[in-house]
Amino acid sequence: MKQKTLLMVSFTILMSAAFAQKSSNKNNGAPAKKTQLFGMHFNIGNFNGAQAFKASENTGATTTVKNLALGVGLSYWKGITSKVDFSLKLNGMFYDYSAKQYGQTGKTEIGLELEPTINIRPFNDANTWAPFITAGAGVGMYTNHVGGFVPLGGGVQFNAGGSTYLMIQAAYRISLTKKVIPDHLFYSLGFAQSF
Repeated sequence: MKQKTLLMVSFTILMSAAFAQKSSNKNNGAPAKKTQLFGMHFNIGNFNGAQAFKASENTGATTTVKNLALGVGLSYWKGITSKVDFSLKLNGMFYDYSAKQYGQTGKTEIGLELEPTINIRPFNDANTWAPFITAGAGVGMYTNHVGGFVPLGGGVQFNAGGSTYLMIQAAYRISLTKKVIPDHLFYSLGFAQSF
């Protein structure tokens, strides 16, 4: 209950801050929609958290550092309109996928992922803070098997001067190939820059 309350309070504060921005602040050095941006991201995949999230009662699933898949990513962003962006991410996630899915242990592997998404904001791209929702499709190579997933989530972008953005994102990834990769939570922190 405390986590849900904290989440709602955080969301309310975030939305209030975004609404409080004056429309005169809208050009902030940025064009009406995103130009081409290239970014770098630090990523975390949480496989146990998704199982606990889906369970109707406490299953005892805990998240520790060894349960997390850490990774890095490169991204491309392009504005479709002033409130809708397209993004394409290439992620490398480091995790023991064999142990999770096939009962084998002993090595950390690299899962390579390609994830195109559409990101929709209620505010113009030039606002300093802009929350967004995101949805898309993704495909990855894990333990020499191809797996698909659908990321659904949201985030917030901080416009640091028109051509530089800080991006914070969280998504629930619904697996399309349960035998290759399970449903999981995905978090990303990074920046994107226009060149």
